[in-house]
Amino acid sequence: MDHMNNVIPPAGDGRWHDLLSGHARPGYRCLALRILMIRLTHAYQHPDANRPAVIEELRTFFADNMRFAAEDFQTIFAGAAR
Repeated sequence: MDHMNNVIPPAGDGRWHDLLSGHARPGYRCLALRILMIRLTHAYQHPDANRPAVIEELRTFFADNMRFAAEDFQTIFAGAAR
């Protein structure tokens, strides 16, 4: 799992904000990620949001579930997300 953490961009990477704020809207193939993103984007956009915690939850999801979320991860972080 440690090598996956090296692949996942740091929390300060602007692509996390783009994703969670709705600026980037990729289609997700992984159902678990689709469900998680509904909750996380709502939480992230709330005025009282703890945005670093929301980003960390998404980073942790990818670290723990890369085997079935790898295609979505590549779409997001290889620049294909719009």
